[in-house]
This record gives sequence, structure tokens and C-alpha cells, in this order.
Amino acid sequence: MAIDFYELGKRSGAKTPEGQQSGFESLVSSATKPIKDMLATSKAATAALTAAMPAGVPIEKVPEELRGQVTNFLTENKAAYRDATKVLASGINAQSERYKNAVEVINKVNNKFENLSGSLENIALQRQAALDDPSYSDFTTDEDAITFNNLANGSLYTTMTVNEDGSFNYVDAAKKSKAFSDFKINKTGYLGQQGYLSMVESNAKYKSQNRTFIAWEDMKENQSLQLNVLFNKLGVRGSLDYAFSDKQFINDYSKNNNISINDLKKNPGEVVEEYKQYNLLKLEKEYEAAQSFYDPNSGFTKSGLELQAKKRQEKDNFLKLFPSKKVKEAPQEIIKYLNNKTANTRDFAFSGVPGSQVGSLKDENGNELPIGFYIRKIVIGEDQSEVAKWELIQEGFKLTWPRLENYLNYDLIALN
Repeated sequence: MAIDFYELGKRSGAKTPEGQQSGFESLVSSATKPIKDMLATSKAATAALTAAMPAGVPIEKVPEELRGQVTNFLTENKAAYRDATKVLASGINAQSERYKNAVEVINKVNNKFENLSGSLENIALQRQAALDDPSYSDFTTDEDAITFNNLANGSLYTTMTVNEDGSFNYVDAAKKSKAFSDFKINKTGYLGQQGYLSMVESNAKYKSQNRTFIAWEDMKENQSLQLNVLFNKLGVRGSLDYAFSDKQFINDYSKNNNISINDLKKNPGEVVEEYKQYNLLKLEKEYEAAQSFYDPNSGFTKSGLELQAKKRQEKDNFLKLFPSKKVKEAPQEIIKYLNNKTANTRDFAFSGVPGSQVGSLKDENGNELPIGFYIRKIVIGEDQSEVAKWELIQEGFKLTWPRLENYLNYDLIALN
């Protein structure tokens, strides 16, 4: 029995656009509607279907809508396969043209059947993935979003045709036939947002701990370089995903340039470069608003005074636990203390004598590092990838407070 998507949607609480037709027919007739209406209709149908089947939508490898085409495809190719096998069984010369043609037909049919099976399985898996996670990147065009939702609710099947090689085409919202194997929906990534927030936090911490007042103009060039590294790491697609996820920026850019957001997705032009500069302006505002360690006009701020108190406290604790005469004898105890003190948010380690029980650390090239205390840091390599490197805090078996002082994570340390 056909599913009435509109009735199911009303029962599930799914909202439908004004004037929407009921039932599956709405999806077919929507081809004459504006893209926005088509997308709303497709989303409503998907919501209704998933609401009607909370335990999961059963997905068949060969859905009912494609069975007729698949049956005809198999019948025609089986006939060609059967005729070709008869030629091989006839005993004709294996070097004859007819024999070679028959072998070629058999190979082609086998490839077609493999393609057909793989294509049907891919369609089923993609539909399941769309139902499991209906989200997609904000950079996705409305046309692709319609295809994605039509795939999820099953209506895309009615537009599909099997090709001679066993692959499938579908008809998109613009009534264009496209290869289903080329269809891809990207999910929203959060590396851009995470990278930006990391810069905000790093700048705020730098400002709150630096004894000397640093103006934004003296930081701007370095911040611009860091943004370039971030956007290069994201790549073109990731950068666009990051930019289009910022609704306020994209809405303003769309209005200022008199272009719809959907058309902007198809021809983004200078969006990424504009968004990079927009990020730089936001970083400046965040930096200006951050609390300073030292105000030239009023002296130490509350944050600066608190940090100094924490440092005095930790210095006393360290010297009590590891007095100068004991420090040389307890490198591993010191490392354990430091990692516990920073709740393992920082990785401290000791490089000992090669071959000893403690062992020695090695750099990224496998070379043994000198005896001493180290902290692992993540840096950006020449290929813009993240690389873990050991940074020397102090060489030898002895670790002194002045060398250690600025490596602790004071955000995690409370004043007694």
C-alpha cells in the first residue's frame, strides 16, 4: 500500500510548507515548483517516513521501483551470455574472430552484472546512511540537498534508469540526468571552528600572562599567517564549509553582493578570502576584549595577580617535594608529578641514558635525544600537517623551577 507522506507527517508533528500536496504525488509534481519549495517538500517526506518507522526503514537491495528495469537488464544480458556460451561450446577454432567475439561478450556481461550488483548495493548503503544521518554541510546546494532527501525518502528511485554498463543515473532537481556514482554529500566539518577558537584562547592566554602590553598591530601579521595555515589545512572544500557555516557572514555577503546564497554556493568567488579577513577582524575584537596581565595605566590586573599567586604556590610545592639535593635523583618522580599536576593535558617526559631502564627519547627522525627533561609539542610541518616534537626544557638530570615555571598549565591549578 502506498504511504501517504502528508498524513504521516501530520501524525508525527513534521511541519509541511503551505499549499503542499498530500501523498507521494507531491514529490513528482514538485518538479515545477521553485527549488526552495521542492527542498521543503522533500524534507517533509523524509521526516514523515522516518517518523512512521521509528524502528528503521527497511531497505531492499533491489527496490520495487527498479525491479522492472533490473529484470529487463538481466534478461537481455543473460540471453547475450547464453548465445555466447553456445558459440564457445560449438567447438569452433579458438583463434577465430567469432570465438574471440563470444569471449568478449561473456566478459562484458560478467562486468555488467558485477557493476549492477555493486551499483544497487551502493544505492542501498547511501540511502541507509542518509536516513541514519540526515545532516549535510551548509555549503551543499539546494539541488543536491533535494537529491539527498529524495534518496532518503525513496522517491529518487522513480527517477533512476539503469545504464548499459550496469550503473545508474538519476534525474536531479533541474531535470538533468546524472550518474549516481558521482553524487556525493559532504558532512559539516568543525576543524575551522576549532582552529579559530584555539587561536582565540591562545591569544587570550598570551595577553593575560604577558608582563608587557602587546598591541594588536604588533600581532596582526603573525595572526594572518596562522589563519593562512589554518585555511590551507582545511583545503578549498573545507574552507568553504567553514565559511558557509557562519550564517551571519554568508547572509551579509549575499546581500552586499546581490546574489542568492544558493547561487553563491555554485560560484563562491572570493568568499574564502573575504572570510579569512573577517576571521582576522573577529580575532582582533576578541584580543581587545581579553583580560590583560598588565595594564600600562593601572598596573597588574586581577588575572595577572592570580597568576603570580599560583606561580608562587607551585614554586613552594615543587621545592618542598623536590629540594635541590633530591632533584637529581628523581627525574621519573618529577615527570609523574608534572603530568598529574597538568591532568595529562601536557606530555612531559625524561630522556635518560640509552639502554638504561629509563631509556631515551627519540626525535621524529629516530635519533636519540640528549639526557634531559622534555615536553611534547604539536607543530605545523612543511607540508602543513601536524607533527609531534619533543622540546627540551632543561638538559641533564636536574630540573630547576625557573626552567619549569612557564610550562605548567595554570588554568587547571587552583589556589589553596
